[in-house]
Amino acid sequence: MSRRPRPAAVTVADLIWQHADTAPDRVAVIDATGAAVTYQQLTRSADAVAAHLTTVGVSADEVVGVCWPRSVDGLVQLLGVWRAGGAVLYLDPAWPDRRLQYMAATCAVRHVRAADTAPHIPAGATMTRIGAGAGAGLDPVRGPLAYVVFTSGSTGTPNGVLIEHPGVVNMAQALAERFDVHAGTPVLQLAAWSWDAAMCEILLALTAGGTLVLAPEDTRTGGDALARWLRKHRVEVATLTPSVLAALPATSLPDLRTVVAVGEPCHPRLVQRWSTPARQLFNGYGPTEATVAVTVGQLHPGQDVHIGAPLPGVTVRIVDPDGRILPTGVTGELLVGGVGVARGYAANPAATAARFTTDRAGRRWYHTGDLAAWRTDGTLTYHGRRDDQIKLRGHRLTLGEVEHVLASHPAVLACAVVAVADRLTAFVAADYHDGPPGTGLATELRAHAAAVLPPFAVPDIRVVPALPLTAGGKTDREALRAQADPRPAPNDDAANAGGSLPTVLRVVAAAVDLPVHPETDIVAAGGHSLLVAQLCVALSEELSVEVPYVLVATNPSPATIAAAIDDLTTRPHSTVVGDAA
Repeated sequence: MSRRPRPAAVTVADLIWQHADTAPDRVAVIDATGAAVTYQQLTRSADAVAAHLTTVGVSADEVVGVCWPRSVDGLVQLLGVWRAGGAVLYLDPAWPDRRLQYMAATCAVRHVRAADTAPHIPAGATMTRIGAGAGAGLDPVRGPLAYVVFTSGSTGTPNGVLIEHPGVVNMAQALAERFDVHAGTPVLQLAAWSWDAAMCEILLALTAGGTLVLAPEDTRTGGDALARWLRKHRVEVATLTPSVLAALPATSLPDLRTVVAVGEPCHPRLVQRWSTPARQLFNGYGPTEATVAVTVGQLHPGQDVHIGAPLPGVTVRIVDPDGRILPTGVTGELLVGGVGVARGYAANPAATAARFTTDRAGRRWYHTGDLAAWRTDGTLTYHGRRDDQIKLRGHRLTLGEVEHVLASHPAVLACAVVAVADRLTAFVAADYHDGPPGTGLATELRAHAAAVLPPFAVPDIRVVPALPLTAGGKTDREALRAQADPRPAPNDDAANAGGSLPTVLRVVAAAVDLPVHPETDIVAAGGHSLLVAQLCVALSEELSVEVPYVLVATNPSPATIAAAIDDLTTRPHSTVVGDAA
């Protein structure tokens, strides 16, 4: 396939409006209710937003806040800002007011496009060009600012990353070529808009003339609800975290031809499940500061997991602590150069100078803090974070190394290792879709780790149906650290109870990793929507009856879940559950 041109002056708005001009009646977006919106309808509404912003003086490089729920109306606001020449700062209405106010103030926001239900965000009284303080010491701006997205920040203070249009256009067009996204291709939009992966989903679809399919909120953590949505709208391309992939049934998705795993390590068991003759599985890597995507590679069962090769327009170096380039096979820090490197951090020249450097040839590099090594085939292997290195009983250890060893076991879908005091604990999500793991899996995994790792690095093992997730769909390591302290053994008072209750108690206890009783409030014990999906799968497998999502979601305790399942199994045709799609 020939490569599309990537003129540096083009903005994402230029590309989207081109499709509106050439195919105005093509469906641009399917909203969470299933309603379709054409390119003409979408861009006309965005033109009205842009006209208002222009009249109040918004121009290139001015950051405009958008505080709107994830919806077609919210999408209109984003496009309107780009059409007016401004840069988008997405302000999630669900976030605390204080955080939103900090973000808006950091970016000198004068105007906020807000829904009626959005929190009040006071804007600055005067206009300040966002590039003035943040870009000190950097190369001249290569293109207009496209958006600002805030990362967590290593010091606990979030940093606003300044992303420019040339990098965004390059990313969107390069991925569209790789994933064969073209006019009319249905592309899933699942990520929270506060995460830059959402920008990738939105612009991958709309700059290529595809159809953006906005998933409802109840599908965000995977499970049968997401599978039904994918089938109903015949989605062909979906970008998901491995944690969500682990909770998504891989069967009965005939139209889903391309799955992209991002945000977390993708383990061999997921590759085996999702890479098939009819479906491609890609692994993507990229920090926010390098415009979402740096490398991408296709994964195949039985082969080593890698993060692929750099996209066109992107350059990668692997260097030692002194900045010397390392040869193939040697692990070092991954540096990113090229068109996607961000302008820097908003109003934080010190942080910008610490992470963005310019070499003697005048090329800018972002220091990721990630560890990687070149492979002989020109792809890269990811080896975790430089700051994940800990000192355990006098030994230096990278947590990613332990996770890599555990992930090589065929039953592991996802895993995370945390260190609390002088103790390592590995939380492992096993493959419940191919049958529940045996009771000896924890012992087996510990032996598997002990065969490779030194004794001090062999962790305690906890097998769980799923790992807890952050709002962005990544593993919530803080929640795991809170669970890593020793806990009492599960309660066995109801072990001899009749019906399905003993099985429900055992499955729920494993899911929340706490002792449970028949009347335990599952939500209060740490349950969430992803665990509900995992409970449905595990209970269906163990009880040989299809347990609907709504049954688990609407019953607050093991006792009420068991009673509902027992009632379900006594009805005629109880094993047949209707598909809402």
